Amino acid sequence: MNFIKPGTILCLTALCCFRGGAAAAPQEKPGGVRNVVLVGWDGTQRARLTELLAAGQLPNLKALVAEGSLAATEVTTGATQTKPGWAEILTGYSAPRLGITRNRDYKPIPAGYTVFERLKKLFGPANIATVFLSAKVNNLGARGPHEICGNCISRGSVHEKTRWWDKKSVTTSETKDGKPPVWVLREGEPYFNTVKSVDLYLTALGPAENMDRKALTALDKYRGRRFFAFFHFEEPDEQGHLYGESSKEYGEAIRTADRGLGEIVRKLKALGLYQRTDIYVTTDHGMDEGGFEHSKAPDTFLATNCRRKLNNGDRKDITPTILDGYGIDLKGITPPLDGRSLFGE
Repeated sequence: MNFIKPGTILCLTALCCFRGGAAAAPQEKPGGVRNVVLVGWDGTQRARLTELLAAGQLPNLKALVAEGSLAATEVTTGATQTKPGWAEILTGYSAPRLGITRNRDYKPIPAGYTVFERLKKLFGPANIATVFLSAKVNNLGARGPHEICGNCISRGSVHEKTRWWDKKSVTTSETKDGKPPVWVLREGEPYFNTVKSVDLYLTALGPAENMDRKALTALDKYRGRRFFAFFHFEEPDEQGHLYGESSKEYGEAIRTADRGLGEIVRKLKALGLYQRTDIYVTTDHGMDEGGFEHSKAPDTFLATNCRRKLNNGDRKDITPTILDGYGIDLKGITPPLDGRSLFGE
């Protein structure tokens, strides 16, 4: 499948219409508030996604791409894991540079580095609402200093996740050697600084049905304001760990995520906001071919309804692309981003 859909350079309905504007005061076109929704499908393998699309089993993603494009992205820095993955996606910096190299080796993202914080600074705190909703908890968390279990296994014999990140819940049955847990201090979770710039931050939302409800409620709440919303779905990753990449359950998990996308699109249309909203869909990493893990799963993707040409690129390029869509001069960002905009000229 060709991941780049030829299209016009000028985006007619979304934020990516804007070109060039100064970082301090982007100019809005007539028509009012414009928005961005970034939808995360955790652990979605690009090859399996392509197969499902070709088979017509992802109708909502197909409709989105028909308006815009679908690009192949890769993981070139940081592990193919959740913490470094979303940290790169939501900042435009490499995971090693952020000090978030693996799910157990991390620190807070420096203040001001995330897309949430940059947009608040750009528009002013009162002029844009930011939303962060995550199905998962610890890998997209915002705790301050805490301890994690250094000798615990991540998942049990049936690939179910353990509570290595929760000191109150760990037992010796979850350690690698059956010995008492060894506790290791961490400065804080990745989004410890970020939450100060987020109007609505919720994690541990779990199944897609609950994520859908919370996402639709958030869209209702901020319908009258400019907003940036990140909606994270866990199903592909969780079902991949439980049943394997080649399983029917994994395919159904991606279809579940697609249905969630459909709910979001229908809500935006019902609110009269769709024509003023850029939607992006991406993933933090893939899944090992035929396996239960994602130790070597660098193939990712970015889909959008924006009609401006989207090039192939890197996991780190998501935030630069979004900022470019807002008309922000990426050259004025300090420290310089590691990623680049994927919009073509």
